[in-house]
Amino acid sequence: MATKKFKVRGKALWSKVFDSNKELKDWQGNPHDFGGLFKIDVILDKENKAIYKSSGTSGKGKFDDDGNFIATFKRKETTMAGGKVLEWASGAPQVINADGSAFTGTLIPNGSDVEVEFTVYTTSMSPGTRLEKVIVHSMAEMPVREEPKEETPEVKKDNKMNVEVPF
Repeated sequence: MATKKFKVRGKALWSKVFDSNKELKDWQGNPHDFGGLFKIDVILDKENKAIYKSSGTSGKGKFDDDGNFIATFKRKETTMAGGKVLEWASGAPQVINADGSAFTGTLIPNGSDVEVEFTVYTTSMSPGTRLEKVIVHSMAEMPVREEPKEETPEVKKDNKMNVEVPF
């Protein structure tokens, strides 16, 4: 299989596609040997799931508790081959707006409408898959976190202290 590019569109989940929020450790807490890992989970509908499955990727995808199909796309911070860093296969993926302009934010909230470009390529063991680009079509609203209100005791103005001192 030669290198082929594919695009799928869906709702973003747990986007870690910037230097500021890349994943630094694996699920066991060990640092990645290739630096950081850029990744994004995307909820795919039937049509986009079919594209993902027919791409030849070794990624399996998974279903969440609501029955949504979720595909995970990854990109290493440093990709090595023959002792040299492959610049074209390393670093953060390109993140742009739907009109082609550079994305200036630092987070993509869960539920944002995104398009993901990924490459499927031949390796000696199984097909490899690499995240290439994230196109943000619309941003979901960031959840507003309300700070707990500090309650102060009510003080009555006309309250006279009537305390007897026992001495």
